[in-house]
Amino acid sequence: MLSFTLSALVSFAALPAEQPGEEVTPQYLYKVLSVENWKESQSAQSLKLSKDDEAFIHFSREDQLERITSKYWSKAPEYIVLKIDTSKLPGKMIYEVNPGGISKYYHLYDGSIPLESVSESKNIKN
Repeated sequence: MLSFTLSALVSFAALPAEQPGEEVTPQYLYKVLSVENWKESQSAQSLKLSKDDEAFIHFSREDQLERITSKYWSKAPEYIVLKIDTSKLPGKMIYEVNPGGISKYYHLYDGSIPLESVSESKNIKN
């Protein structure tokens, strides 16, 4: 796998800015995954996720990625950023505030991330 810096993510298609009250799910959202979970997912139908995604699956818009990776992935030697086609996701997508937070994110309830929904992957090395 090739290694990219976080700034290389600008090659992903830009997502439209959220409008107040808008809850239309964008065509693409992003999921950050450990290298180990990504490798395990290659032989499965759906992505192998961490325990943080048990109640619901966390997603980010492109403009939220830097905040998420710096907060949760800055100490990982490397990780994978996936561009996910939301039209291929089973389950119920909700745009809501994280528990205990103030920022809104997309959360998938009662669903999974089929491997076929991954349109791009980037290996990021810190």
